[in-house]
Amino acid sequence: MIKWLLMTSLTGSIASLLLIVLRTKMAGRFGGRSFYYACLLALLLFVLPLQVNVPAIQIKPFLASFEEGRSIPSPAIEETTAVVDTPMPDQVIMMSTKTNNVIFPTLSIDQWVLGIWIFGCVAMMFRYFFGYYRFKKQVIRSHPIDTMGSLRVVVSDYVHSPMLIGFFKPQIVIPNTEINVEDYNLALQHEWIHYKQRDVWFKLVAVMVNCLHWFNPVSYLALANISEACEYSVDEKITKGLKSAEKRRYSEMLLHFASSKSPVLNSSLALHKKQLYRRFTLIMKRNTGKGKVVLGFMLVVVIGAVSVFSSSVVFAKNAKPLKEYGGAIKTYYNTNKKLEENVQVTLGDKATIAKVGWSHTDAPLYIDADGLKIDYFNRTESQYQIVKRWLEKETATANLTNKTLSIAGQKVTVAFRDQAKNYMDDKVINQMIINQITYELDNQNPKLKYDHKAFIHELIKRGAYVIEEVVSPEHFTYERSRTPNGGFIGNKRLTSYDKKDKIVDIFNGKASIPKMLDNEDANQGVQLGAAFVIKSGETLAINIKELTDTMPTLSLAIIDETTGELVKWLLHENSGSRNIFTPGDNEGNHSFKVMASGEEQDKARIEIYTFKTGEMESGSKSNLDRNPR
Repeated sequence: MIKWLLMTSLTGSIASLLLIVLRTKMAGRFGGRSFYYACLLALLLFVLPLQVNVPAIQIKPFLASFEEGRSIPSPAIEETTAVVDTPMPDQVIMMSTKTNNVIFPTLSIDQWVLGIWIFGCVAMMFRYFFGYYRFKKQVIRSHPIDTMGSLRVVVSDYVHSPMLIGFFKPQIVIPNTEINVEDYNLALQHEWIHYKQRDVWFKLVAVMVNCLHWFNPVSYLALANISEACEYSVDEKITKGLKSAEKRRYSEMLLHFASSKSPVLNSSLALHKKQLYRRFTLIMKRNTGKGKVVLGFMLVVVIGAVSVFSSSVVFAKNAKPLKEYGGAIKTYYNTNKKLEENVQVTLGDKATIAKVGWSHTDAPLYIDADGLKIDYFNRTESQYQIVKRWLEKETATANLTNKTLSIAGQKVTVAFRDQAKNYMDDKVINQMIINQITYELDNQNPKLKYDHKAFIHELIKRGAYVIEEVVSPEHFTYERSRTPNGGFIGNKRLTSYDKKDKIVDIFNGKASIPKMLDNEDANQGVQLGAAFVIKSGETLAINIKELTDTMPTLSLAIIDETTGELVKWLLHENSGSRNIFTPGDNEGNHSFKVMASGEEQDKARIEIYTFKTGEMESGSKSNLDRNPR
């Protein structure tokens, strides 16, 4: 929300300031009506963000992100599979202090900012609309004296200038003063054009935009500029085809009513001196109208281009922060062993592995288009599935295709095995390696009981970073395991290549997920959709589309209602994961339900449906009984 406000405020301000500075030249060249439409377009930019990422120009955003302390769930082993005597990787747990006597919740900075903005917005709306309705109540008490088309004309002692007032039943209000017939007719014609152009509604939109961006001084200038451009448009329409003497007469009429003010929601002839001068100049200027369409189109393009570029420069896509559980890839280190033993085991030294009695292998990981690992707090679309490892340098360079990358002042040997060599020059793969090495050389947490930087220096010096396998999304495969009743459970990353040949649509949308209170009760939480029957030859699909930082993982329980048995409890499932369940032969036509709970309470976007078994999408090749979940 805050980023949207800043982005739209910036783009609208740039476009509006451009129009304000050049308004006399633009209105004179393009015509008052074209300039009015251009101002309305600039007003639209205060609401609709236009952004094109400009990677080459990156400026820090106006607001930094504020991380909330939370307990990170224990993930499945991401980078290591233990063999013997292998402790789990150290996890940094951010503990939030809770007390039983807390009365008022602690608000974050962004919540305070949002609260202040809402208060200012409501106050501005009250100011505008209270003033408008109080003024309207005073001026429309008189009986009508005339009509102009479908509009009533009334006289009021509370106005000093003709104006159009009202939204649903507008009226023309004339001041209770002497007006000659010619001025009276010109004033009525002026307000009638305002009515036909629906200018009061455009001004209402401008006021609402000003209320939304009350903190931005340019929004007040944009509101005034809309009112002035609106008058240009009416002046142009009235004086079109008039002779110089008639235009002069119309200008004198404007001057006659140029002494009073009225609420911004009205359409009034009251004006300031500088605005009067600009209007008189445009009225008397001879405008042939040639090329208005072409030039008007060019004006729209220029305003849009300037706004898009300005937004893109400030809000350009910055490099994602390299943080553990936020995109960083880290080489596992056994804190119970010495640095040299860790180096030799990581490089695959068989003698050391036999001596210390433990080893580890890197499990596949998913990376995004920026070369960052997809995990709890980096929930983006998968670019590749990667299998990688460190290997002794001489062995790697002798048997594999290799190259050297210069990273953070270090010469890193990178080797590619078999099919992976086709990705040797892939930008995403190279960026992944750069991200990892950069992060690891700078990852010296004072709480760690070892020197991780020294560990990585030794790996770079004596080893090679080996890309074993690269898999693109269309070839992602399920990791499948059997259920006790002979069925199958499968899991993989959700991709755009996944088909959706639905048989029964069980649930599709956002759900409010409660916090898990008992880590031994699969029936807790909320039921997603109604109970459903999986017929013989059908498979259940559960797509977790979107989670949040508050609830980066959730747990799903598939329960057989017919027997009351738990089929599978899927714990700590990430955003962007796809789970499938095919019942066993003795579970056919049973009724099932899906329960969901989270580590914290929040909303999640989930899709659940059944499809025909055997019509699995691309990437459904079974890894049966390998890496069971």
